[in-house]
Amino acid sequence: MTAVMKGPRVMPVTGTDTGQAPATVRPAGPGDLGELGRMVGRCSAAAVRDRTHGGTRHADLLDGIRSTLLGGSGTVLLAAEGRRAVGCLELLRPSPGAPVAEMALLVEDARQGTGIGTRLVAAVPGWARAAGVRDVHFSVEAGNGRARRLLRRLDAGRLRVRWEQGVVEGTWHVGGL
Repeated sequence: MTAVMKGPRVMPVTGTDTGQAPATVRPAGPGDLGELGRMVGRCSAAAVRDRTHGGTRHADLLDGIRSTLLGGSGTVLLAAEGRRAVGCLELLRPSPGAPVAEMALLVEDARQGTGIGTRLVAAVPGWARAAGVRDVHFSVEAGNGRARRLLRRLDAGRLRVRWEQGVVEGTWHVGGL
């Protein structure tokens, strides 16, 4: 049996001034794979490297997102402007029903710094709690300034971080106290 993260179906993303349709954050489904693939294709090698901490190819990153989406042990939150995917956040559990998940964020280059990542991260506690996830783990390389600034917006009382060889390793407690 696999737990499916549930929560509000669509959440408007406010504060974007791109002239695009307002962005929404929602769980991705199998029908979103094509648009997720196009979004990953619009990401630079540097964005992919920041997301994966290494030299992962675009195709490998998309295979991982596909596996999370179809594999049943996680969820993918999708940020979209109209039908165009502009970001995604994976919550991958080590096994179905596990009370922990690993969080990984990707926002296409042209939309970085516009609040998309912030809104995706803001959606995490609701989906995680609904699925019985207490703690969300993440890692950010020291050189990824945007991601480090995003971490500063998390509730410090629920966050544990440590530096380990140029990487910020963190656990965000999103479950009940």
